[in-house]
Amino acid sequence: MRFAGVKELKQKTMDLLRESEKGDIVITAYGKPAAILHYVTQEDVEDYLIENDPGFRSKIEEAYAEYLKLGGLAADDLLRKLEKGHAEKTV
Repeated sequence: MRFAGVKELKQKTMDLLRESEKGDIVITAYGKPAAILHYVTQEDVEDYLIENDPGFRSKIEEAYAEYLKLGGLAADDLLRKLEKGHAEKTV
């Protein structure tokens, strides 16, 4: 892992971005860690945005609650039901 100061970040941004493809770079301010420069792909960014968007999360939780309210099954219950059905067929 490499360390780079804010001054180096300002002067060599593109070089550091390219270097981050090989490994994380800790950015320091006044000698103390302030951020980590981590290479990400487009897919990583999409996953991050979906996982960390509070509005999206609340919509998923609301939809799941409505699904359960209308008689849907929780994922664990569905798996148990499928496993039980499979066990009965193989016996």
